[in-house]
Amino acid sequence: MELIEKFIQSKSGNMALCEDMYFHNEYFAAVIDGATSVSDSLYGEKTQGRIAAELIRDAISSLNGRESIDEIITVINERYKVLYKKLNLEQEVLEIPYIRPSASMIIYSKYHHKVWMVGDCQLYFDGKLYQNIKRIDEVFSEARSIIVQGELVKGRTVKELLSEEDVGFRLIKPFIQKQYNFQNATPDSDLSYAVINGFPIPSELIKTIDLSEDVKVFSLASDGYPTILESLEASEKELSRLLMVDPLCIYENKSTKGIAKDNISFDDRTYIKVRIG
Repeated sequence: MELIEKFIQSKSGNMALCEDMYFHNEYFAAVIDGATSVSDSLYGEKTQGRIAAELIRDAISSLNGRESIDEIITVINERYKVLYKKLNLEQEVLEIPYIRPSASMIIYSKYHHKVWMVGDCQLYFDGKLYQNIKRIDEVFSEARSIIVQGELVKGRTVKELLSEEDVGFRLIKPFIQKQYNFQNATPDSDLSYAVINGFPIPSELIKTIDLSEDVKVFSLASDGYPTILESLEASEKELSRLLMVDPLCIYENKSTKGIAKDNISFDDRTYIKVRIG
């Protein structure tokens, strides 16, 4: 198993601040997307998303290659227990969900020849795109779009809005903090979603894609790409187009956040293309 294309880029341009990571060995290929913090907490000068991404990457590297997704999550969650104890957060993370370092993950197992999607992520093969978009993100993206479009209707310009704090994100932030109550919650609600944060994940919230034996090449990516295509070049080209036509991320690429001042994109992004040997 080899990576024939790979790319990772921080939304700020500073890779030290990037909360995305990828992993690849003879057993697994994965893209990990550390969640953007809404608590402003730093742990040893690292963001919550970075802490989560590093923990998950290191946990995957310890696997023997035959684990199911439930077993993988168990290994990861054991490391979270150690982390929360080390940071003296064991009680606090029970009471305040949004302070939990969390991440989405898409992971391919060569042994099982499956792809598992935990949270926002993307898979592409044989001309078809598979995404795992959260319903609750669609709700808040629509709300932010209404807020920002309202500023434009009042006479503000795109340039002005890009040069200052994201008014839409600022106003929906308290609601996003509340959305954490739906993390790994009962699948009965269409607002529930899976995330890796040290807590059990209902299996119904994990999306499984069984690959046929003839699938030998596929791509994995974070949601820093609104969509991915056959190649890295094509995916980057489409992202560039969207950033040009919708820099506020309120029309064609509705998002809970736009391009922050001095940033180069609305989110960190990672793309890997895998060939199975």
